[in-house]
Order: sequence, then structure tokens, then C-alpha cells
Amino acid sequence: MNDRHDDDDPRLSTGAYSLDAVSPDEAEAFERATDASESLREETDGLVETAGLLGLAITPVTPSERMKAELMAKLATTAQLPRQEPVAAVPDASAEPESAAPAAPTPVETPAPDARTASTAPRAESRARSRWFARPATLVAGIAAAAALFVGGGVVGTAVSGGFGTSSVTDASAAGLAEITAAEDSQRSTVPVEGGGTATLVWSNTLGRSAIVVDGLTPLPDGKVYEAWYIDAEGAAPAGTFTASGEGTSWHVLAGAMNPGDAIGVTVEPAGGSTTPTTDPIIVGQTA
Repeated sequence: MNDRHDDDDPRLSTGAYSLDAVSPDEAEAFERATDASESLREETDGLVETAGLLGLAITPVTPSERMKAELMAKLATTAQLPRQEPVAAVPDASAEPESAAPAAPTPVETPAPDARTASTAPRAESRARSRWFARPATLVAGIAAAAALFVGGGVVGTAVSGGFGTSSVTDASAAGLAEITAAEDSQRSTVPVEGGGTATLVWSNTLGRSAIVVDGLTPLPDGKVYEAWYIDAEGAAPAGTFTASGEGTSWHVLAGAMNPGDAIGVTVEPAGGSTTPTTDPIIVGQTA
């Protein structure tokens, strides 16, 4: 029988930690684990950066009154933890007996509840929540699913719908974006999108990789795709095709190697992509 407790594996908490969905005790324990593991620290940094990047790219939405009402209804019907009463002071058995002469009164301090005891009750809930984010790459794919993200083409990307994606291709795309944002020399630039909106370019010169993150990219008609390009003095090199849903955030990790100083562009091309751009770019930005 295998006695190994998977719940104690710190890698199962990378997703929850990156979204600040752990208790203070769990966060402290997880940070100790990252101090002892460079790979765990890099993986976590990448997820934190990716979550922040996706959050910044999403247009804020005001919650509906129905959502508020449903939330309040759930609070009213959800069992709450019992109130914790202060612990009374326990007399010291070793204290000397009272003398005939009255002694000056000594203030009695009421000890605060033991933090270890106070944190025990919610720990099971936190563990369950951590298991929800058990796969780091799939965490990002899950965020993508919730935002109705792009259907990637070529080297990376896939359709994401209905819950957390499990495609190895989607995981590879999410892991690629996390790797770029976690790189020590990761840089980013915000550029306009032709027709309205902005796109964020993220790149790492040491990795030779880059990605595009854009909110609300317009869907294209049948037979058309978006195509990314690396552009230098010699011309444009294709870097993969992708499509967009029109709502939420889309990202595309560019295929091929990026050289420092390359420009990154996106054009609209026939399905399957082109070997050279056939239209003017709707997105273009310079790396450094």
C-alpha cells in the first residue's frame, strides 16, 4: 500500500498560491518549499505573472444584481464556524499562598486563542481548494476556459470550452506563456490594435520566445485566421496562426525563435496561413 500523501506535495498548491487562495499558514509553508526548490519557485513565479497578466488584459465587468442576491442566499444557508470564546486564565499552581497582609492586585491577562487551533477548522477546506488547482498548466487553461479564450492553430493552442481544459496542447501553450513571463529578463509592451483596443506583447531574449495577449479580439469570418510574424531587416517570418472568440482574453505563444530587436506583428490571412503577409498588420510592436 502506498502511504504517500499527495496532498502534501507543494506542487499541488502552485495554482492556489498564485491566486492568493491559501491560508496564511499554508502560504508560509509553501514559501518555505519554494525557498528550497528553484524549479518550484520558477514555476510559481510564472503562474503569478501569468495570472496578473491575464487579469490586466480583461475588461472589468460590474456583477449583476442576481449574482449578488445568489451570493447572499448561499451565505445565509452555508454553515459557519462556531464563535471562539476567549480562554479563561488558569491559576498557577506553583504560586505562593496568600499572606495575611493583602498584596497589590496583579492584572490577569487573557491569552489569545492558539493560532494553530484557530487555523485547524478551515484547513480541510483550503486543502480541497488547493486540489481544485492541482495541475499548474491546466490552471491557466482553466482561466482561459472561463474567459472563452482563443482557438490556437499551428504549433500551440486549442479550443477551450466547458470547464477546465485537459488538452496537452493547451497545457503546452499555458506552460509556454508562464515560462516567458517567469524569465528573469521578461519584458512587456502595450501596443494599439487596429480598429480599437490594445494588445500586450511579452518576450524573453534569453529564451528567444514571445507571446501576444489581447482582450476582445474580433472574430474572423470563415476562411480567415490571424497570423503572427517575427519581422526583421530581412522580412517577415511566420510564427503561427490563431483565431479569437471576440469576448474575453486571447493569447498566442509565437512559434519559432525570436531575436532581440525583432518586431512582432499580426495580420489577417487565409485559413492555413501564408508564407508572407498579404495584408497590413493590425498589431505591431518592437522587442528590445
